[in-house]
Amino acid sequence: MNPAPSEKDRLDLLRDWKLFTALTFLYSFGFAVYNGVYQNFLRDDLAIQPLQAGALESFREIPGLLAALLAGTLVALAEARVAVLGLAVMGIGIAITGRFLEFWPQVAVSVLWSVGFHVWATVSPAITLTLAKGADGGSHLGRMAAVGGIGNLAALGLAYGVAKWVRLPYEAYFVVGGVAIVAGSSLGLRLSPQASGSKRRERFLWRREYGLYYWLTFLDGCRRQVVGTFAALTLILVYKVPLETMLGLQLVSTVAAIVAAPRVGRLFDRIGERTPLTWYAVLLVVIFLGYALIPNREVLCFLFVVDRVAFTFGVGFNTFLHRIVRPGEFTPSAAMGVTMNHVAAVTVPVLGAWLWQSQKAYQLPFVIGIGVALLSLWATRRIPDRPTEPTA
Repeated sequence: MNPAPSEKDRLDLLRDWKLFTALTFLYSFGFAVYNGVYQNFLRDDLAIQPLQAGALESFREIPGLLAALLAGTLVALAEARVAVLGLAVMGIGIAITGRFLEFWPQVAVSVLWSVGFHVWATVSPAITLTLAKGADGGSHLGRMAAVGGIGNLAALGLAYGVAKWVRLPYEAYFVVGGVAIVAGSSLGLRLSPQASGSKRRERFLWRREYGLYYWLTFLDGCRRQVVGTFAALTLILVYKVPLETMLGLQLVSTVAAIVAAPRVGRLFDRIGERTPLTWYAVLLVVIFLGYALIPNREVLCFLFVVDRVAFTFGVGFNTFLHRIVRPGEFTPSAAMGVTMNHVAAVTVPVLGAWLWQSQKAYQLPFVIGIGVALLSLWATRRIPDRPTEPTA
């Protein structure tokens, strides 16, 4: 039986939650500023074509393939310190993005910030679940997703107002986003040692018993790339949606995601992962069918918003891993999951872009997405029922 926490431990935990919440807000704010304008930047300043956009995305996702290697290399550092390092690298890379207006330099700077992003993405769920102390992990992940959503909302609202009334160069957006992320990394330096969980972590980890988790994350990587790369490109390149409208769509979807994320997290805590992730897979089938079959700008804009809200169900992959993983193995296992996710991420964008450009049909990447969503539906039905007591 674990002893009751001391008053100092409770105060440290409260302080850590405040710091990590502020850090998450700043990271989300900075990244949303970047994401909100980036694909319009590619069209307007780089005059990019679909195949180039797909290749850029594939190169940018290569660091995700190395997530397990990165986690192993940094095994001597606590998760909080790894997060600080990742966010600092990410923020610097994003801040200088606008200075590179040719394809290969843009690839280089994108890979730079992507290294930091994938380090952060690997360890941030572990920090949240460690601070949760084993209680209602899904709710805490959902709550942090909502904090991130508020950061997104603030960033997109600011960017929308600037784009509509001031017309700053794209470089200014990237500097603001990068500075916010670096500021967030500085807060991570103040987290206490308890924010980093177990000191015993494996350097690299592949366990057959986690095979379903790896498969689910691989399929989700395919889904993420089909939508993340081609949904916005379709609206921008095919339907000529301007920057203000794209920011407006992201603003609406962020508000909806803020409302949905805590409820989705509580849903996973209450009924487990299998049923909600089944709903998620069915919804993805509908979204991809819409992009493939309905050549209507308004409908596709609506589906863009719906997918952004559906993305909140992604916390289920982390809660599933958390309940099946052995003590001390969450971070290396999540890192391997990120690596599996990015096996798809480095292939799907360039394959989909090649099909689009060679066949003159933007719908083809979404046809791939339909198959991926059906496979995801099959895989989610194999998730076992949640045990009475958590296993980790």
